[in-house]
Amino acid sequence: MEQPVDLKTIRIKPLLSFIKSFFSSKSHMADSVKTMFFSVLILMINMLTGILTARFLGPLGRGEQTAMVLWSQFLAFSFTFGIPSAIIYNVKKNMKDSAKLYTTAVGMGLTAGVLAMAIGIFILPYWLATYSSSVVLFSQWSMLLVPLIVLSQINNAMMQVRGEYKRFNRLRFLVPLSTLVCLGILIVTKTMSPYTSAVAYLAPAIPFYIWTTVRLLKQYKFVFQDVFSSFKTLIKYGIGSYGNDLMGNISYYIDQIVIVGLLNPTELGLYAVAVSLSRVVNIFSTSIIVVLFPKASGLPKDQVVDMTFRVYRISTCIAFFCSLVIMLVAPFVMPLLYGPDFKEAISVFRMLLFEVSLSGGTMVLAQAFMALGKPKIVTILQGTGLLIVIPLLIVFIPKFGLVGAGIAILLSGVLRFIFILINVKFTLKTKLPKLFINKEDVRWLMSAVSAYRSK
Repeated sequence: MEQPVDLKTIRIKPLLSFIKSFFSSKSHMADSVKTMFFSVLILMINMLTGILTARFLGPLGRGEQTAMVLWSQFLAFSFTFGIPSAIIYNVKKNMKDSAKLYTTAVGMGLTAGVLAMAIGIFILPYWLATYSSSVVLFSQWSMLLVPLIVLSQINNAMMQVRGEYKRFNRLRFLVPLSTLVCLGILIVTKTMSPYTSAVAYLAPAIPFYIWTTVRLLKQYKFVFQDVFSSFKTLIKYGIGSYGNDLMGNISYYIDQIVIVGLLNPTELGLYAVAVSLSRVVNIFSTSIIVVLFPKASGLPKDQVVDMTFRVYRISTCIAFFCSLVIMLVAPFVMPLLYGPDFKEAISVFRMLLFEVSLSGGTMVLAQAFMALGKPKIVTILQGTGLLIVIPLLIVFIPKFGLVGAGIAILLSGVLRFIFILINVKFTLKTKLPKLFINKEDVRWLMSAVSAYRSK
């Protein structure tokens, strides 16, 4: 007698087989999607931690906490001197020199981190003059983490170039998850404050940063042979890329930094929530960039441009669609999640959503220049946007408040997008590909997915 056919089993088994095949694949598409998957998880955790801190601290406490956490991250990313990008580019080209390059990069990173730490300790009392002395003192102590954060960026670059995206994504996930757990403990024990929550944001990353550094140093050992030669190799590309890293980092934080000096802690708290929530759509570009740059490096120009624009069209289309949906539901969701006190942030939040989608696409396109050994173009791109946005922030914030900050950031994003397109045509001397998603892109995406399903 024939056994009855279980239709659910027939449908589920191919799906499970496809998922297993896809997540075990090492192709750039699979790596990008897996990185995006983890980015979504991280985003959900960050949203939850943002909701908890906003709910239990209010706009004033959220603003003080932001001021205390912001500076260690900003200064660390500002003093990488392009070393992470230089590691990816040079190790990819010369795998046999990996140990020498990594050892030298660690020394350079520690030196840069100590320099950034000293500068931060000195300037914070002046920049945070409108805050309490305890907030300033906490911010100064947080500078001790700067060298470790610089090393973490170098370690991330090594994991990317080694194709260790599984480990890279797990570490990215565990840090915010640990922060969420710490915040939960603070809430249960009724010890939540701007200071304890700031510790919850900063401290959990320390053991992960140390463990990753020790693991990589054990694998590569300490190779001090040709240190000066390795230094020249890294600094040559790094300085060209550093402007891009620095300008990108400043562009990422400049609005909050300027607002710290222009607005009170309550207004900063409102803006911090708008910024963190608007970056929900940033996962599409950031997830792709960490894979696209290493994969495109070393390929012929035509392949690099074609790959970059196809990825740009697909990711940007998804980002804008998600932004539109979020804009529509924001008036109902934001007060529900963060509390009625944060309703004032909705207008600037909508502008920031649009800017994040556009700027994410701009940075995806910029990877073509990074992969073709022209990082200075990206540096000029970021510098141009920065030169425009700072005076705009200074002019618009006093006149229009938080909305003025959104207008300034959005205008800067539009100009950066136009700049990168001009350079694709004239610097790379190539015909400008299509900017909007088309049937060919959809067919390519579907065929790529079908290829995994067939396995």
